[in-house]
Amino acid sequence: MELKKYKLGELLSKIENGAVIKQNKGAKGIPITRIETLSNGLFNRDKLGYADIEDPTLYSDYILEDNDLLMSHINSKEFVGRTVIYKKQANECIIHGMNLLRIKTNTKLLDPEFAYYYFQTDTIKKSLYNLRKDAIGQSSIAIM
Repeated sequence: MELKKYKLGELLSKIENGAVIKQNKGAKGIPITRIETLSNGLFNRDKLGYADIEDPTLYSDYILEDNDLLMSHINSKEFVGRTVIYKKQANECIIHGMNLLRIKTNTKLLDPEFAYYYFQTDTIKKSLYNLRKDAIGQSSIAIM
C-alpha cells in the first residue's frame, strides 16, 4: 500500500490568530484563552482570562469549536510551539484570544487527535524550534 503525500495546506483548513482583547483581573463574562491556558499539554480552564464580555456574537468568528488545536506562537523560547487540543464541554463558549494560533484540520484527511499527538513529537518540536525568531525575552513563529 502506497501512502499519499499531502501539503500542509491541504491537511489544515485554517490557521489564524486570536482576538485582541484586553483582559482584566476581576473581570467576568465569556472566558478568553491566554498563553497560560496551554499548560502541560492540556487545555487548562483554570487559566482563562476575562474582559467583561457578555455577548458572544461580538466575537463569533473567535469562538472555539471542539477539536480546535491551539498553539503558542509567541512565548519564551522553550514554550513556542506548545500545542493543545480543545475539547468542548456542554454549553461552553470560549473566545480564542491573542498570542495563540487556532489550527483546524481538514477532517477528511487529518484527524485532529492525530494532529495533536503529532505536534507533541520531537520531530515537530524541533522543526518549530528551528522556525522561531528570537527577540529580547520572547520568541515567535510567523504564520505567513
